[in-house]
Amino acid sequence: MEGIPLTMPAVRLLVGGTGALQIALLVALPVPSPVSVRRMRSRRHVAANDDASLPTAPDRRTDLVLPSLALGGLFLSLVAAAWPAIGFIILPPGAGASIGLALASGGCLVLGNAVVLVAVAALRRQTTFDSRGQSRKLVTNGIFGWLQHPIVTGMGLIYLGLFLICPSPLVLVGLVCFACHQMRRTAQEEMLLAARFGRPYLQYRARVGRFWPRWPSWPMT
Repeated sequence: MEGIPLTMPAVRLLVGGTGALQIALLVALPVPSPVSVRRMRSRRHVAANDDASLPTAPDRRTDLVLPSLALGGLFLSLVAAAWPAIGFIILPPGAGASIGLALASGGCLVLGNAVVLVAVAALRRQTTFDSRGQSRKLVTNGIFGWLQHPIVTGMGLIYLGLFLICPSPLVLVGLVCFACHQMRRTAQEEMLLAARFGRPYLQYRARVGRFWPRWPSWPMT
């Protein structure tokens, strides 16, 4: 297993830098979410009586299980990169990888970090957030002119890069749970945006891709 990305110092350094950057962003430039697990759970108790426009999560267990498994897989991949001996335990027998896979994982991490950093900086520069975590302005330029949810895209690339570094079935489960959770979460966030900004948001949503760019030649579905 000496050929897998877990054993490559440059890859492990990149993983460490990724973790440090994301923690720094959370601390220094936090971006609140109106559909965080905490807000969605508290919203259950008020939406039915106070504000029918606020979406509530349909399944409390799913709200907890999906993000918990996603975070678990993410943490496991970070631990495996920090201590490869632990990573070898969770890898399937005979796991191996080429230098191409290491380059692909590194590319995902670099691109994912860049997308998240640019998106967070754009939000913090162009808008503020109310007590519910909702943006007071519809941001549609810069990276948001290419992607509706660039932070989710960036985090997805980071998670994919970590999975390529540590191709364990356990990390794969976390990656799938991350994708499912973000699909549900962003759908709820889009309901809030449509209710808050109306027609301008609907026009924006029609022309801009959710998680990857929608080129002019692509069908607008």
